[in-house]
This record gives sequence, C-alpha cells and structure tokens, in this order.
Amino acid sequence: MPNFPMDMSPNMEDYLESIYLIHKSGNTVRTKELAKKLNVRLPSVTEAVKKLSKKNMLNYKRYGNIIITKKGEETAKKIYKKHKILYKFFVDVLGIDKNTAEDDACKIEHIISKNTADKLKKFVENR
Repeated sequence: MPNFPMDMSPNMEDYLESIYLIHKSGNTVRTKELAKKLNVRLPSVTEAVKKLSKKNMLNYKRYGNIIITKKGEETAKKIYKKHKILYKFFVDVLGIDKNTAEDDACKIEHIISKNTADKLKKFVENR
C-alpha cells in the first residue's frame, strides 16, 4: 500500500516538495515559477495549490504568493528527506548516473515507507 502522507497523491507530493524547495532557496513562490519548475500548465498548478491549501499545507490567494505552512513544510521535509536518501543510495552505492538517480528517486520517494527509508539512510551513512 502506498505511503502517502495525509492521503496525498504522488503528484501532490511533487507540488509540495517543489514549493518547499523554492521557498527554502529564499525565493518567493508563485504559480508561474512552479509551473515552469514542474513543466506543467498554470491551470494545473492553480488546481494543485487549491487542493494543498484545503489540506492546510499552504496559504494561497489568487494572484498572490504561495506560502507554505508549518504543516506543509514538515510534510515536504519528510518527502524531500526520502528523495535525498534514495538519490544518495543510487549514486554513491549503486553507481547510477545522476540524471537517472534523480528521476528514480523522484518516483520511488512516494511509495517507500519511513521505516525502509530510515534503514536505507543508516546503510548509506555507515558504509
């Protein structure tokens, strides 16, 4: 069974993670920037942002900035942590090229359990 936080789809997790990363970089998060980063159309971004707002992950008003909430940031950090662990494992342990590792980590981060991710992290760190 998938391990989606707060009953979020992989697609919603990708939006939340991208918003978090843009925010973390110090930039203002806007729908146009998010659409460009995810290579999707603006109406798709608006729909996703509204859904995430309903889950209290974001604060968003039409034509305004997207503000990640504390709940949203905590959830995004968990998603991103799994992504980083998987990426590191693929590159450092398996020797997979960085582009493939990035793509695969992005896909797998949505279904891997916290327990498995924690054990994988421990394995990578203790090599």
